[in-house]
Amino acid sequence: MLTAILAALFAAALYAVSAALQHRSAGLVTEADTLRTARLGGFISGTVRHPMWIVGSAAGIVGFALHALALRDGPLTLVQPLLVSSAIFALALRQLLERRRPRRSELRWAFGLVVGLVLFLMIATPANGVTKPADALPTLVIGTLIAFGVLGLFVAGRRAAGSGAAALLGTATGLSFAAKAGLLKQVMGTVDRGPGALVTAWPLYVFIAVWLCSLLLNQLAYQAGPLHSSLPAIMTVDPVVSLVIGVAIFDEQFRNSPADLVGEAFGLALVVAAAIGLTRSVAGPTGEPAVPLEKQRTTAMEKV
Repeated sequence: MLTAILAALFAAALYAVSAALQHRSAGLVTEADTLRTARLGGFISGTVRHPMWIVGSAAGIVGFALHALALRDGPLTLVQPLLVSSAIFALALRQLLERRRPRRSELRWAFGLVVGLVLFLMIATPANGVTKPADALPTLVIGTLIAFGVLGLFVAGRRAAGSGAAALLGTATGLSFAAKAGLLKQVMGTVDRGPGALVTAWPLYVFIAVWLCSLLLNQLAYQAGPLHSSLPAIMTVDPVVSLVIGVAIFDEQFRNSPADLVGEAFGLALVVAAAIGLTRSVAGPTGEPAVPLEKQRTTAMEKV
Protein backbone atom coordinates (compact mmCIF):
# COMPACT_ATOMS: atom_id res chain seq x y z
CA MET A 1 0.00 0.00 0.00
CA LEU A 2 2.91 2.37 0.76
CA THR A 3 4.22 1.85 -2.79
CA ALA A 4 0.83 2.86 -4.19
CA ILE A 5 0.69 6.00 -2.04
CA LEU A 6 4.21 7.14 -2.96
CA ALA A 7 3.73 6.36 -6.66
CA ALA A 8 0.42 8.27 -6.70
CA LEU A 9 1.99 11.33 -5.05
CA PHE A 10 4.93 11.39 -7.47
CA ALA A 11 2.50 10.92 -10.36
CA ALA A 12 0.47 13.89 -9.07
CA ALA A 13 3.60 16.07 -9.08
CA LEU A 14 4.45 15.14 -12.67
CA TYR A 15 0.85 15.60 -13.78
CA ALA A 16 0.98 19.13 -12.35
CA VAL A 17 4.07 19.92 -14.45
CA SER A 18 2.43 18.36 -17.50
CA ALA A 19 -0.79 20.35 -17.06
CA ALA A 20 1.07 23.65 -16.69
CA LEU A 21 3.13 23.14 -19.83
CA GLN A 22 0.30 21.75 -21.95
CA HIS A 23 -2.01 24.61 -20.97
CA ARG A 24 0.70 27.06 -21.98
CA SER A 25 1.18 25.30 -25.32
CA ALA A 26 -2.57 25.43 -26.02
CA GLY A 27 -2.44 29.22 -25.89
CA LEU A 28 0.62 29.37 -28.13
CA VAL A 29 -0.75 27.33 -31.02
CA THR A 30 -1.18 29.99 -33.70
CA GLU A 31 -4.19 30.66 -35.88
CA ALA A 32 -2.11 29.68 -38.92
CA ASP A 33 -1.52 26.24 -37.41
CA THR A 34 -5.22 25.85 -36.73
CA LEU A 35 -6.34 26.92 -40.20
CA ARG A 36 -3.79 24.85 -42.09
CA THR A 37 -6.31 22.03 -42.39
CA ALA A 38 -9.75 21.64 -40.86
CA ARG A 39 -10.06 23.65 -37.63
CA LEU A 40 -9.80 20.71 -35.22
CA GLY A 41 -7.21 18.88 -37.33
CA GLY A 42 -5.04 21.98 -37.56
CA PHE A 43 -5.18 22.46 -33.80
CA ILE A 44 -4.06 18.87 -33.22
CA SER A 45 -1.26 19.19 -35.79
CA GLY A 46 0.02 22.44 -34.29
CA THR A 47 -0.23 21.16 -30.73
CA VAL A 48 1.69 17.88 -31.09
CA ARG A 49 4.65 19.74 -32.65
CA HIS A 50 4.86 22.43 -29.98
CA PRO A 51 7.96 22.09 -27.71
CA MET A 52 6.05 22.84 -24.50
CA TRP A 53 3.44 20.22 -25.34
CA ILE A 54 6.20 17.68 -26.03
CA VAL A 55 7.98 18.35 -22.71
CA GLY A 56 4.66 18.35 -20.87
CA SER A 57 3.77 15.06 -22.52
CA ALA A 58 7.09 13.56 -21.44
CA ALA A 59 6.33 14.52 -17.83
CA GLY A 60 2.84 13.11 -18.28
CA ILE A 61 4.20 9.80 -19.59
CA VAL A 62 6.43 9.32 -16.54
CA GLY A 63 3.51 10.32 -14.34
CA PHE A 64 1.34 7.81 -16.16
CA ALA A 65 3.86 5.01 -15.51
CA LEU A 66 3.80 5.84 -11.80
CA HIS A 67 0.00 6.07 -11.93
CA ALA A 68 -0.13 2.57 -13.42
CA LEU A 69 2.21 1.28 -10.70
CA ALA A 70 -0.02 2.81 -8.04
CA LEU A 71 -3.14 1.21 -9.52
CA ARG A 72 -1.40 -2.16 -9.72
CA ASP A 73 -0.57 -2.10 -6.00
CA GLY A 74 -3.48 -0.05 -4.64
CA PRO A 75 -7.24 0.42 -5.10
CA LEU A 76 -8.79 3.00 -7.39
CA THR A 77 -10.54 4.54 -4.39
CA LEU A 78 -7.14 5.34 -2.84
CA VAL A 79 -5.11 6.34 -5.88
CA GLN A 80 -7.48 8.76 -7.64
CA PRO A 81 -8.19 10.97 -4.58
CA LEU A 82 -4.43 11.18 -3.96
CA LEU A 83 -3.93 12.54 -7.47
CA VAL A 84 -5.91 15.63 -6.43
CA SER A 85 -2.75 16.62 -4.54
CA SER A 86 -1.42 17.75 -7.93
CA ALA A 87 -3.14 21.07 -7.10
CA ILE A 88 -0.62 21.54 -4.28
CA PHE A 89 2.30 20.75 -6.58
CA ALA A 90 0.87 23.17 -9.14
CA LEU A 91 0.81 25.86 -6.45
CA ALA A 92 4.46 25.20 -5.57
CA LEU A 93 5.38 25.28 -9.28
CA ARG A 94 3.65 28.62 -9.72
CA GLN A 95 5.47 30.14 -6.75
CA LEU A 96 8.78 28.89 -8.13
CA LEU A 97 8.15 30.30 -11.60
CA GLU A 98 6.85 33.64 -10.33
CA ARG A 99 9.44 33.86 -7.53
CA ARG A 100 6.93 34.93 -4.92
CA ARG A 101 5.59 33.63 -1.64
CA PRO A 102 2.17 31.93 -1.59
CA ARG A 103 -0.76 34.01 -0.41
CA ARG A 104 -2.48 33.15 2.86
CA SER A 105 -5.60 32.04 0.99
CA GLU A 106 -3.52 29.62 -1.08
CA LEU A 107 -1.93 28.16 2.03
CA ARG A 108 -5.36 27.76 3.64
CA TRP A 109 -6.71 25.92 0.60
CA ALA A 110 -3.61 23.70 0.47
CA PHE A 111 -3.96 22.89 4.17
CA GLY A 112 -7.66 22.13 3.70
CA LEU A 113 -6.87 19.79 0.82
CA VAL A 114 -4.32 17.86 2.88
CA VAL A 115 -6.68 17.64 5.86
CA GLY A 116 -9.55 16.47 3.65
CA LEU A 117 -7.43 13.78 1.98
CA VAL A 118 -6.05 12.50 5.29
CA LEU A 119 -9.51 12.46 6.88
CA PHE A 120 -11.15 10.70 3.94
CA LEU A 121 -8.42 8.08 3.52
CA MET A 122 -8.11 7.35 7.25
CA ILE A 123 -11.84 6.78 7.66
CA ALA A 124 -12.58 5.12 4.33
CA THR A 125 -9.74 2.57 4.59
CA PRO A 126 -10.02 1.37 0.98
CA ALA A 127 -9.52 -2.25 0.05
CA ASN A 128 -6.07 -3.79 0.20
CA GLY A 129 -5.24 -3.33 -3.48
CA VAL A 130 -5.85 -6.89 -4.67
CA THR A 131 -7.15 -6.57 -8.22
CA LYS A 132 -10.63 -8.03 -8.67
CA PRO A 133 -12.27 -8.74 -12.00
CA ALA A 134 -14.64 -5.99 -13.07
CA ASP A 135 -18.34 -6.72 -12.70
CA ALA A 136 -19.79 -6.93 -16.21
CA LEU A 137 -23.18 -5.26 -15.68
CA PRO A 138 -21.91 -2.20 -13.72
CA THR A 139 -19.10 -1.86 -16.27
CA LEU A 140 -21.63 -1.72 -19.12
CA VAL A 141 -23.98 0.68 -17.35
CA ILE A 142 -21.35 3.11 -16.05
CA GLY A 143 -19.34 2.93 -19.27
CA THR A 144 -22.42 3.81 -21.30
CA LEU A 145 -23.34 6.71 -19.02
CA ILE A 146 -19.80 8.10 -19.18
CA ALA A 147 -19.67 7.75 -22.97
CA PHE A 148 -22.94 9.64 -23.47
CA GLY A 149 -21.92 12.20 -20.86
CA VAL A 150 -18.60 12.88 -22.57
CA LEU A 151 -20.26 13.13 -25.99
CA GLY A 152 -22.96 15.53 -24.77
CA LEU A 153 -20.49 17.73 -22.91
CA PHE A 154 -18.14 17.78 -25.91
CA VAL A 155 -20.91 18.93 -28.26
CA ALA A 156 -22.11 21.56 -25.77
CA GLY A 157 -18.57 22.73 -25.08
CA ARG A 158 -17.74 23.17 -28.75
CA ARG A 159 -20.87 25.30 -29.19
CA ALA A 160 -20.15 27.47 -26.14
CA ALA A 161 -17.39 30.03 -25.68
CA GLY A 162 -15.02 31.29 -23.02
CA SER A 163 -15.38 30.08 -19.43
CA GLY A 164 -18.53 28.09 -20.17
CA ALA A 165 -16.83 26.10 -22.91
CA ALA A 166 -13.79 25.48 -20.72
CA ALA A 167 -15.97 24.24 -17.84
CA LEU A 168 -18.01 21.91 -20.08
CA LEU A 169 -14.95 20.48 -21.80
CA GLY A 170 -13.17 20.24 -18.43
CA THR A 171 -16.07 18.18 -17.07
CA ALA A 172 -15.89 15.92 -20.12
CA THR A 173 -12.14 15.58 -19.53
CA GLY A 174 -12.72 14.64 -15.89
CA LEU A 175 -15.16 11.91 -16.94
CA SER A 176 -12.71 10.57 -19.51
CA PHE A 177 -9.87 10.61 -16.94
CA ALA A 178 -12.00 8.58 -14.52
CA ALA A 179 -12.87 6.09 -17.26
CA LYS A 180 -9.20 5.91 -18.25
CA ALA A 181 -8.21 5.16 -14.63
CA GLY A 182 -10.80 2.39 -14.37
CA LEU A 183 -9.61 0.83 -17.62
CA LEU A 184 -5.98 1.16 -16.55
CA LYS A 185 -6.87 -0.69 -13.35
CA GLN A 186 -8.30 -3.50 -15.47
CA VAL A 187 -5.29 -3.53 -17.79
CA MET A 188 -2.86 -3.75 -14.86
CA GLY A 189 -4.89 -6.67 -13.55
CA THR A 190 -4.06 -8.64 -16.71
CA VAL A 191 -0.33 -7.80 -16.79
CA ASP A 192 0.58 -10.51 -14.27
CA ARG A 193 -1.07 -13.13 -16.50
CA GLY A 194 1.47 -12.49 -19.24
CA PRO A 195 1.68 -10.68 -22.59
CA GLY A 196 -0.73 -13.08 -24.26
CA ALA A 197 -3.51 -12.29 -21.82
CA LEU A 198 -2.78 -8.59 -22.13
CA VAL A 199 -2.96 -8.30 -25.91
CA THR A 200 -5.99 -10.56 -26.29
CA ALA A 201 -8.13 -8.77 -23.69
CA TRP A 202 -10.45 -5.92 -24.73
CA PRO A 203 -9.57 -3.44 -21.91
CA LEU A 204 -6.16 -2.63 -23.44
CA TYR A 205 -7.66 -1.41 -26.72
CA VAL A 206 -10.55 0.46 -25.12
CA PHE A 207 -8.03 2.08 -22.76
CA ILE A 208 -5.91 3.28 -25.71
CA ALA A 209 -9.00 4.78 -27.38
CA VAL A 210 -10.15 6.50 -24.18
CA TRP A 211 -6.61 7.72 -23.48
CA LEU A 212 -6.39 9.37 -26.91
CA CYS A 213 -9.85 10.87 -26.42
CA SER A 214 -8.85 12.24 -23.00
CA LEU A 215 -5.71 13.85 -24.46
CA LEU A 216 -7.77 15.69 -27.06
CA LEU A 217 -10.47 16.75 -24.59
CA ASN A 218 -7.87 17.96 -22.12
CA GLN A 219 -6.13 20.14 -24.68
CA LEU A 220 -9.42 21.49 -26.05
CA ALA A 221 -10.50 22.40 -22.50
CA TYR A 222 -7.22 24.28 -21.98
CA GLN A 223 -7.64 26.06 -25.30
CA ALA A 224 -11.31 26.98 -24.82
CA GLY A 225 -10.91 29.44 -21.95
CA PRO A 226 -9.16 30.34 -18.71
CA LEU A 227 -7.50 27.58 -16.72
CA HIS A 228 -9.51 28.53 -13.63
CA SER A 229 -12.64 27.38 -15.49
CA SER A 230 -11.43 24.01 -16.80
CA LEU A 231 -9.01 22.74 -14.14
CA PRO A 232 -11.41 22.71 -11.14
CA ALA A 233 -13.91 20.70 -13.18
CA ILE A 234 -11.24 18.19 -14.20
CA MET A 235 -9.83 17.80 -10.71
CA THR A 236 -13.18 17.29 -8.98
CA VAL A 237 -15.07 15.15 -11.51
CA ASP A 238 -12.16 12.69 -11.92
CA PRO A 239 -11.84 11.54 -8.27
CA VAL A 240 -15.59 11.55 -7.54
CA VAL A 241 -16.46 9.43 -10.61
CA SER A 242 -13.42 7.22 -9.93
CA LEU A 243 -14.81 6.47 -6.47
CA VAL A 244 -18.08 5.36 -8.06
CA ILE A 245 -16.17 3.16 -10.51
CA GLY A 246 -14.05 1.64 -7.74
CA VAL A 247 -17.03 0.76 -5.56
CA ALA A 248 -19.53 -0.27 -8.27
CA ILE A 249 -17.22 -2.06 -10.71
CA PHE A 250 -14.30 -3.35 -8.63
CA ASP A 251 -16.19 -3.93 -5.36
CA GLU A 252 -13.73 -1.80 -3.38
CA GLN A 253 -15.14 -1.39 0.11
CA PHE A 254 -15.48 1.49 2.56
CA ARG A 255 -16.47 1.56 6.19
CA ASN A 256 -20.21 2.08 6.07
CA SER A 257 -21.42 2.86 9.57
CA PRO A 258 -23.42 6.13 9.78
CA ALA A 259 -20.58 7.93 11.60
CA ASP A 260 -18.02 6.70 9.07
CA LEU A 261 -20.17 7.74 6.11
CA VAL A 262 -20.57 11.23 7.55
CA GLY A 263 -16.81 11.52 8.09
CA GLU A 264 -16.04 10.23 4.60
CA ALA A 265 -18.54 12.61 3.03
CA PHE A 266 -17.09 15.54 4.98
CA GLY A 267 -13.52 14.64 4.03
CA LEU A 268 -14.43 14.25 0.35
CA ALA A 269 -16.40 17.53 0.35
CA LEU A 270 -13.40 19.28 1.91
CA VAL A 271 -11.12 17.82 -0.76
CA VAL A 272 -13.43 18.98 -3.55
CA ALA A 273 -13.89 22.47 -2.10
CA ALA A 274 -10.17 22.91 -1.43
CA ALA A 275 -9.26 21.60 -4.90
CA ILE A 276 -11.63 24.11 -6.52
CA GLY A 277 -10.32 26.98 -4.39
CA LEU A 278 -6.68 26.06 -4.91
CA THR A 279 -6.90 25.43 -8.65
CA ARG A 280 -8.75 28.71 -9.16
CA SER A 281 -6.02 30.45 -7.19
CA VAL A 282 -3.24 28.73 -9.15
CA ALA A 283 -4.96 29.38 -12.47
CA GLY A 284 -5.68 33.04 -11.85
CA PRO A 285 -8.20 35.38 -10.25
CA THR A 286 -11.72 33.98 -10.15
CA GLY A 287 -13.11 37.28 -11.31
CA GLU A 288 -11.00 37.38 -14.44
CA PRO A 289 -13.22 37.67 -17.52
CA ALA A 290 -13.02 35.00 -20.16
CA VAL A 291 -10.68 35.94 -22.99
CA PRO A 292 -11.93 35.16 -26.51
CA LEU A 293 -9.93 32.47 -28.28
CA GLU A 294 -8.74 34.82 -31.01
CA LYS A 295 -7.49 37.30 -28.41
CA GLN A 296 -5.71 34.52 -26.51
CA ARG A 297 -3.83 33.56 -29.64
CA THR A 298 -2.97 37.17 -30.51
CA THR A 299 -1.65 37.82 -26.98
CA ALA A 300 0.33 34.57 -27.03
CA MET A 301 1.93 35.46 -30.36
CA GLU A 302 2.86 38.93 -29.08
CA LYS A 303 4.59 37.34 -26.07
CA VAL A 304 6.56 35.06 -28.35
